[in-house]
Amino acid sequence: MVSEFKLGGFAALVLAVVAAMPLAAQPAHEMDEYQVKAGFLTAFAGFIEWPNGAFAGPADPLAICVLGSDPFGPSLDTVVAGKVIGGRALAVRRISDVRRATGCHMVFVGASEHLRLRAVLTALRDQCVLSVGDTSDFIAEGGIVNLRLENGKVRIDINEDAAKEVHLRVSSRLLQLARNVKR
Repeated sequence: MVSEFKLGGFAALVLAVVAAMPLAAQPAHEMDEYQVKAGFLTAFAGFIEWPNGAFAGPADPLAICVLGSDPFGPSLDTVVAGKVIGGRALAVRRISDVRRATGCHMVFVGASEHLRLRAVLTALRDQCVLSVGDTSDFIAEGGIVNLRLENGKVRIDINEDAAKEVHLRVSSRLLQLARNVKR
């Protein structure tokens, strides 16, 4: 079980820094939208509590999976490299079909899956998976966390009811950072 109390300040610091970063349209040395979103995904791992049965064993990594076209490029791999949260290493997997989500603890549903979004989210409800997306209807369709752009910054919306349905507990600290929380 990953607990917010085992983190120290790492995840809180990452999330606070990432949330405050404006996105740059240009200079290459500044972060783009998906570099920021990669930082959010990494930080979310420290603000979600998975039930004990969500992991096959005590040494299993926390798997962050990207479903569909990968908008992150190498950014997500770079951000995740070497990170350990709650005693679990973070790992990235790319999957082309929701049926390959077995063993994923977090699934970023790419915009390429928009036409199948309802079916994807329905399939994920059978697993202890934090679903994350960035389409306008992600929360309304039953997704748990939506990352959206607002005034050049990435904002968080959370569907707390959907999290509870799959037995995930969202930290009150993450709920406080969310712009909108559906209960």
